[in-house]
Amino acid sequence: YCGGIPEPKAMAKPLCYKVSWNFDMVLVSQNRDSVLIEDGKRVEVPASRQHDNRFIHQIEVAGLGQLEAFPNGDAPHYVEMLAAARGLQRSGRFSLRWPGWSAFWAPLKELGFLSEDKVPGTGSSPREFLGRLLGPQLQYGADEKDLCVMRNVFAGTLGGRRKTVTSDLIIERDLASGLFGMSLGVGYPASIVAQMLARGEIATPGLLNPLLHVPDGRFLNELARRGIRVSETVGWD
Repeated sequence: YCGGIPEPKAMAKPLCYKVSWNFDMVLVSQNRDSVLIEDGKRVEVPASRQHDNRFIHQIEVAGLGQLEAFPNGDAPHYVEMLAAARGLQRSGRFSLRWPGWSAFWAPLKELGFLSEDKVPGTGSSPREFLGRLLGPQLQYGADEKDLCVMRNVFAGTLGGRRKTVTSDLIIERDLASGLFGMSLGVGYPASIVAQMLARGEIATPGLLNPLLHVPDGRFLNELARRGIRVSETVGWD
């Protein structure tokens, strides 16, 4: 789970959303097909069905309450990179928003407001028009924070017992510098890994995969040194 959302006091109806990165790409992502794994089988979710109730659920995040999760992206693509995840029975990749996001977009999507097809006589598509119309109205004030919220849940059996590991991360805007939480969550990791490469801490040549080739312990320590900490809880049934 991951999403960029405004802090509660910065929410504005009806979207409860403001722009902390490229809004056009937010709209583009809603035209992206998704793939889940359910009962060990691939479940393909076309973009047109992304906001259907059967694919939506809510998660509870401490300090924030309920957030809405909807499928966005190819979960098996990442599963296939990890040998330990082969044979997985369930996996999903979900975006997070304040509740009501899907209820807002589902009818607009059905009516073609996110279509990429050019409208005759206008030179632009409905999706491009929406980006230009809504983007300027969804900007943060200088005293408002965005939140980058991420949760990863890993569950399985170990020694005959069910074990669940949950990692949580919330990054908020730094009002002193003006940098958004989303910017810090993208910029710091890129900087950390670039410095690891420069120091020779990552020495494998060629095209590398961050999931497999970045030393996770050192990486998380460097994040913590910059004020970004991942909390982890473990549960047993």
